[in-house]
Amino acid sequence: LLPIKLQDPNPKEIRAEVLICGGAKPEAGMLAGKGEFMNALQDCGRIEITNKSATWQREMMPSPRVMGEMLLLPTGDVLIINGAKKGTAGWNFATDPNTTPVLYEPNDPINERFSELTPTSKPRMCHSTSVVLPDGKILVAGSNPHSRYNLTSGSKYPTELRIEKFYPPYFDESFASYRPSIVSKFKGKMVKYGQNFVIQFKLDELEVSLNDLKVTMYAPPFTTHGVSMGQRLLVLATKELIDVGSGIFQVSVTAPPTAKIAPPSFYLLFVVYRQVPSPGTWVQIG
Repeated sequence: LLPIKLQDPNPKEIRAEVLICGGAKPEAGMLAGKGEFMNALQDCGRIEITNKSATWQREMMPSPRVMGEMLLLPTGDVLIINGAKKGTAGWNFATDPNTTPVLYEPNDPINERFSELTPTSKPRMCHSTSVVLPDGKILVAGSNPHSRYNLTSGSKYPTELRIEKFYPPYFDESFASYRPSIVSKFKGKMVKYGQNFVIQFKLDELEVSLNDLKVTMYAPPFTTHGVSMGQRLLVLATKELIDVGSGIFQVSVTAPPTAKIAPPSFYLLFVVYRQVPSPGTWVQIG
């Protein structure tokens, strides 16, 4: 589920788009059982599921990938990470690890949305996982294509106990001055559906335009077997932006309209300036 944009505080219709990437052909499992590993799928399908007459839009990733994980970043971009280039999902049915993460920018023109990021040296095969941390970094862990732990060096893909942190491009030092910091406190407070509320944040900029700013709410998933369950990112409607002085700015936003859009739960709230997110702060909606 791609980011849900709520620019209108009282929307009559809300668009929802789905992106599906990679995988394997139906016969890949049978062949992998015989030691033959087909190339994984390299294409993605994107469709607006709220449009009855919608058709699939097909795009190509930079490389094939099966058992990849897709995470929504606070910016609204999609990170595709982990998995393999050959075979299919499950146990030892895959080979040729895909160690290069990919960034998908859904608002860019078609065929210009993918870019490759810094690779890892650690294979992340079956039973790997990843999660967006509150500060916007990515925790990457796991990989065990065996029925039990196998830590022997002779194994092609031994059980992986090391964890890593992946830094998306918005952590580049050249963007440091664009990184906001939320100063509002939401602990112990409940945000109601459709409620207007304000967020104060600190930013090392003399002037800030509302056009360069967005506020996102992220429902963190649990990620396993290539699926991030419960994941969604909401781009909230923003209104007035005020400079309150001393590097502090205040933006007025509107909470999601209903529980259908944002099921009652805790969400990570981010202020994003020029595609650089603040550290997230927890907010409860209900």
